[in-house]
Amino acid sequence: MLPADEVIKKLVDVLAPYLGENMARAAVCSQADKLEFKHGRLSPADVERLLDAVAPGLGVFVGRDKAQRILDEARAAIGAQGGA
Repeated sequence: MLPADEVIKKLVDVLAPYLGENMARAAVCSQADKLEFKHGRLSPADVERLLDAVAPGLGVFVGRDKAQRILDEARAAIGAQGGA
């Protein structure tokens, strides 16, 4: 289980070079709010749900293939490989 605020920060850090800091934070926090993931701890499956929620919007900006590579980079940064 990973702290939600830490997961959100790492995901924003990975997305910021591609979307800009403000857009990355807005995208991640919006999805985390919808999933009710703003506080507490996230399982690897929760992290995957958050990444899945961010993926469509990211794909609009960078394309699906590049979005998948960025999300793989985020998984590595977060340290959550796969769902449980």
